[in-house]
Amino acid sequence: MNTRVLIKSIALLALTCLGIAFFMIYQLRNPKQQQPQSDTPYLESYDNPYSDFKIPPFQLLDRNAEPIDQTVLDNQFTVVDFFYTSCPLYCPVMSAEMSRVQEATKGTDLQLLSISIDGDIDTPQVINNYASAFKADPNRWRFATGTPESVEKIAYEGLKFHIRNRDQTAAAGQTQIEHPTKLILLGPDRSVIGLYTYNNREEIDELIETALKLVK
Repeated sequence: MNTRVLIKSIALLALTCLGIAFFMIYQLRNPKQQQPQSDTPYLESYDNPYSDFKIPPFQLLDRNAEPIDQTVLDNQFTVVDFFYTSCPLYCPVMSAEMSRVQEATKGTDLQLLSISIDGDIDTPQVINNYASAFKADPNRWRFATGTPESVEKIAYEGLKFHIRNRDQTAAAGQTQIEHPTKLILLGPDRSVIGLYTYNNREEIDELIETALKLVK
């Protein structure tokens, strides 16, 4: 090897070593930022077919006749259902299952919200009595009522659920209000995580299991 080639080789090796040294110094001074862990790692791998459904803004009254809006759902995991106090069939069972969810998740941050679809009859006092009958913890299980139109907007615009009032069902010889009978698990952004059939114990058990994975 002639002298010129040797010098070029040494120079190239020196530049390479210098580059490696500069890179190592940069890494030491600027460590790679770790990606923050999700607050809800369970959802990262959760294939959610309901993610496009979301509770829209609303204005209702709670069981104490105080205003309640969508902000009570923000940054919280919540189980929601739609009911009315004079419902003879579905609602008592739904409320009993909501009570079971409340008990099974006792000590966690999971909250519950039951929304009346019969605001003309279900005044705050009426739903307050109903809530007391199911031993609803006012710190965790909220109740709300409002005009049928405002509640129908929540159900349809946010969840694509139809509600048919008594006038609409009377044509079919019924006297009841047709409404969704699912327990709905919401995420902190008010989007739907899952829908669970009120009279299917296995599905409600799944709801409880999922909620316990998500809440503290």
